[in-house]
Amino acid sequence: MFSEQALVAEAGKAVDQSIEIIRRRIDELGTKEPDIRRQGVDRIVVQAPGESDPEKLKNIIGQTAKLTFQMVDDSVSPEEAAAGRIPPGSQLLPNEEGGAILIKKRALVTGEMLTDAHQGFDGQSGEAVVNFRFNGQGSRRFGDATAQNLGKRFAIVLDNKVISAPVIQSAITGGSGQISGNFTVESANNLAILLRAGALPAPLNVEQQQTVGAELGADAVQAGKISTAVGFIAILVLVLLSHG
Repeated sequence: MFSEQALVAEAGKAVDQSIEIIRRRIDELGTKEPDIRRQGVDRIVVQAPGESDPEKLKNIIGQTAKLTFQMVDDSVSPEEAAAGRIPPGSQLLPNEEGGAILIKKRALVTGEMLTDAHQGFDGQSGEAVVNFRFNGQGSRRFGDATAQNLGKRFAIVLDNKVISAPVIQSAITGGSGQISGNFTVESANNLAILLRAGALPAPLNVEQQQTVGAELGADAVQAGKISTAVGFIAILVLVLLSHG
């Protein structure tokens, strides 16, 4: 059990880490001079002057973006897995198609081992993808895992949801690869931004949102309440910590 002092310290550390990651994510969007600061123990206020798309900003800020590469468990049929026959060391996760895939819990490689991610296009299908590159440790692990599991499937998992589960056709030893799925150019670019900025240490929950438009209302002008045209979005987020 954590003491009250330890819980406060842990929350403070998570908030500090979250602020830096949120800042990197917003900087990637090109937003000028965002104001990101702590409020209380476990809250963060984000102000983004000139941002015109509050929903996109919330999605970029709020997604944890924990990426893992895990092997698919084919030891039981999908029907058996759906019926609850889950082998020890495996778990059933939802996929993009609305179904579920049984995967092994142990992560082969994690997003912390990425050094770059950017939106691109598949050379054969022309579909939008996310190209990525691992650091030395990730390259070795990914190369060894793919060499030892030829013909098997591995799952690319983002925040406990399987994005894709391709078959390993050959050993991938170059330290780079691509994530494919039902991406648009925008969604692939957004995922690349999240991966470059890093995963949040804890989930965030948006508690409050306020948008001020750039246009001045006649009533506001007459009342003298607004003297300049300023557009910004203010978002209050709460860091959610779980303690085991």
